[in-house]
Amino acid sequence: MSQPRTLDPPTPQLTAPVPRVLFVVDALSNNGAVSITIDLARRWAGAGARLLVLSSAEQTARIPAGAPVEQLAPGARLRAAVATGLPRLLRRAAASDVVVGASEIGPGLLLGFLAARLTRRPFVVAVHADLDDALQEWVSPRLHRLSYWVHRHADGALAVAPALVDPLVRNGLPASKVRVIRNGIDVAAVRAAANGPGSLVSGRSVPVVVATGRLAPQKGYDLLISAHARVVDRHPHEVLVLNDGPELAALQQLADELGVSATVRFAGSEVPPLPSVADADLFCLPSRHEGLPLALLEAVALGVPVIAADCAEGVRVALDDGRVGRLVPVEDVDALAQALADHLADQGALRTRAALGPAHADGFDRSVMADGWARALGEFLDPRC
Repeated sequence: MSQPRTLDPPTPQLTAPVPRVLFVVDALSNNGAVSITIDLARRWAGAGARLLVLSSAEQTARIPAGAPVEQLAPGARLRAAVATGLPRLLRRAAASDVVVGASEIGPGLLLGFLAARLTRRPFVVAVHADLDDALQEWVSPRLHRLSYWVHRHADGALAVAPALVDPLVRNGLPASKVRVIRNGIDVAAVRAAANGPGSLVSGRSVPVVVATGRLAPQKGYDLLISAHARVVDRHPHEVLVLNDGPELAALQQLADELGVSATVRFAGSEVPPLPSVADADLFCLPSRHEGLPLALLEAVALGVPVIAADCAEGVRVALDDGRVGRLVPVEDVDALAQALADHLADQGALRTRAALGPAHADGFDRSVMADGWARALGEFLDPRC
């Protein structure tokens, strides 16, 4: 094999045998990569899968019943957890068939690799974002060289979109060790959760634009707030941001400086997002870079009008190249403001596209993704691969 393979089975039934997987995750943060990892561990619990969490900090993800989630050292911060919990990590790795680092960056990548090597188990890394961009934004420069080295020496990589393959191969991982498996959502669960209580949109007197995702530069909320400020006087509306993160104070300050703090709400991560997304007049994804964003797929599955920055192949796939939503250029506040104004002036055009979204989203059901993961991990266990 000389090229990365895309594994995308045509039916949602799980058909591949599942190895005993140890997932290693930094923390139970409320993001798409962690959500996928928890769901896979839950689905595969009967096959011996486990999810080991390195840090007890930032536990904002929701853990469903039956998910085999375990803290490396309960109650301890990362450094203390590693010092006291390393024997547990090694025992769990030795009892598995394969160790999976749940993200392309972070302590889980490094410690998962170490545990796999010490116990002579294959190590596979899940890649949810552009490796170079993720390291630049989230990782201390002193760890860049080590992180790149681990990626070069991994036994395999699972990338959620084809565009994420090139940085891995340029860094030195053979293309034959990369599999492309599209992100997935539990479509039925998303629609059920959307019908639950907790909407912050229902009953508002003006249209509401909803955005979800970690408050970080990657997500481009500064662009959305700036576009909102240019439009709100002509087309009254509100922006509701669901989640939290390191950019909260800076974004609040920006809204204040632009005179729109009264029409921009930050609701944090404790609020269930899907009821508000389902009720929104518009879902907006203004990101600077992405893999294949789950929040966008969820909005599409719910038939919500969408405007998204054309920042990744995964975004275009999620919107079927604009058939089920509107794409705007990346980091273009003028274009985003115009798209907002167009929709707020006449919601009919985007709602017509959005009506096509639920059928499109059915092709991204998480059981399809899980089958692809199982087959890929099985191939990485094959010594001929």
